[in-house]
Amino acid sequence: MKTRRWRKGVILLQTLVMSVVLSMIAVMVLKWVLGRYMLTARSYRSAVTTTHATSFAQTSFATWNLNTSAVPSNGCSVLDAKTICYTTSGSGDTMRKFSIVSDEDQ
Repeated sequence: MKTRRWRKGVILLQTLVMSVVLSMIAVMVLKWVLGRYMLTARSYRSAVTTTHATSFAQTSFATWNLNTSAVPSNGCSVLDAKTICYTTSGSGDTMRKFSIVSDEDQ
């Protein structure tokens, strides 16, 4: 009779250990999957922001039509519900620098 109770205890202990090990594996896999998702989401938002900024710059350059006196020194615009701000530096015949700032997390 003692042997049967001892076997029941061993089986219960093995079941407990296996359930803990499996749950730890599940947590590690879930953490890995969510990490990959966050990395992909950040990469996507960065690509969208870069695309919006490039589109805004091309539209602005086409509007200004290479007339450097018509280029404002700074400003903001809304494109697809995202605020894009820009600044320009340099004047006259020198090379103009066009900087665009946009928040990726909007």
